[in-house]
Amino acid sequence: MIDPQKLPTVSFEEMNRVHYEEAALINDLLEKLEEEAAVSEITGAMEALLVHMQEHFAFEEGMLKNRGFGMFDIHRSDHNRIMNQTRMAYMNWRNFKDRDALKAFMEEEFIEWLNLHIQAMDSVAADFLSQQQQTDIEGYE
Repeated sequence: MIDPQKLPTVSFEEMNRVHYEEAALINDLLEKLEEEAAVSEITGAMEALLVHMQEHFAFEEGMLKNRGFGMFDIHRSDHNRIMNQTRMAYMNWRNFKDRDALKAFMEEEFIEWLNLHIQAMDSVAADFLSQQQQTDIEGYE
């Protein structure tokens, strides 16, 4: 489970909001796995997470690309990597219904990735976006 109070934050509040939403979806999925919810409920929770991830990554990448972020390709590559791994975990779930394997992926790989990505990648991106936003505001004054 992700404790929202311990989730790293960044200097661009919109990104924090998206991260909190994603943490809630991850926690919902993990709760369903722990409670041994119906297969359809777990599948639905996993699908909701995948949709959110696509929207999350498109949101960040759109802002970064439009602003000319120098590390855009590296950032997008990290998104693509975890997206592919999560899709593979989803496919394994669909094929084998292995609750332990899905739970292990989420707890041991995905949550660790999310924390590291926020600290290493999103913090830099957020600082860049915050600086760009401040420049825009000052330009209108």
